Amino acid sequence: MVERVSTFGLGQSLLRSSMTVQSNYATASSQKASGLVTDTYGGLGARASSLISTEATTAQLTTWQTDTQTADDRVQSMYSAVGNIIDQLSSFRSTLSAAKSSDGSTDLNSTGSALMKDLADLMNLQQDGRYLFAGGNTRTAPVDTSTLAAATVPYTADTSYYTGNSDQASVRISAQQTITYGVSANSTAFEQALRAANVAANMTTSPMDQNAVNEAYNLATKAMDGLIATQSALSTTSKRLEAAKTRQTNALSLLDTMASDIKSADVAQVSVKLSQYDTQLQAAYSALAKVDSLSLVKYL
Repeated sequence: MVERVSTFGLGQSLLRSSMTVQSNYATASSQKASGLVTDTYGGLGARASSLISTEATTAQLTTWQTDTQTADDRVQSMYSAVGNIIDQLSSFRSTLSAAKSSDGSTDLNSTGSALMKDLADLMNLQQDGRYLFAGGNTRTAPVDTSTLAAATVPYTADTSYYTGNSDQASVRISAQQTITYGVSANSTAFEQALRAANVAANMTTSPMDQNAVNEAYNLATKAMDGLIATQSALSTTSKRLEAAKTRQTNALSLLDTMASDIKSADVAQVSVKLSQYDTQLQAAYSALAKVDSLSLVKYL
């Protein structure tokens, strides 16, 4: 009796198995080359939602970090400008002190006029097209000294020069917290500084009006005290922003690690799998070759 032998079914089974191993080998090769489990969310399976959530949080936190840096840059610029105003007033006080005993030759009018212009320039500080001392009206220069009346003694506070508003800038540093920052050019110290210069610009100097000199000197002193306090407040705000940036950086580092853990392939483990798949493919190819070499004639 002749027994019929068929190799078709066995060959198909071996072929399907080898194709599966080939697919696994290709995937592992890609993982080893890229260092990633997959280049699509779908390839992550159930972990895809975790990666999407992590990336969304990272994007939001990156925005907050950028905004926090911008706010800190503005605060630093304001701090520097206030420091320059203090320096101007310190020099002005020295001039006023000397004028108390002068014979009237000191040209305090020119000194006061020049100081008003310098102070206005510093108070009209711009950064990235934004006037920093203007409150919320950041597109318009906040100080226009041409609107001020000539100061007399005694002279009351006058903020008619101010074109800004009372709004304060704020920046969100996290989902739960915002930080308000900045100072407006209509603050008491700013007004006193301009008033001191205005008094000097319009006082009688021949003979020297000592009441006006004393008024300007006292106003400059008060303005300096207030501006030093303003600088201190700006410094405190800057430290808060710096601390926020540090927290944001640490959080971003953690999120990056989390995303990497989800996306990254274990290259060592992948290398082991590649070796195993290679062995399996060699065995599959060898088995297929043997099946292909089988002939029914040999069994007849």
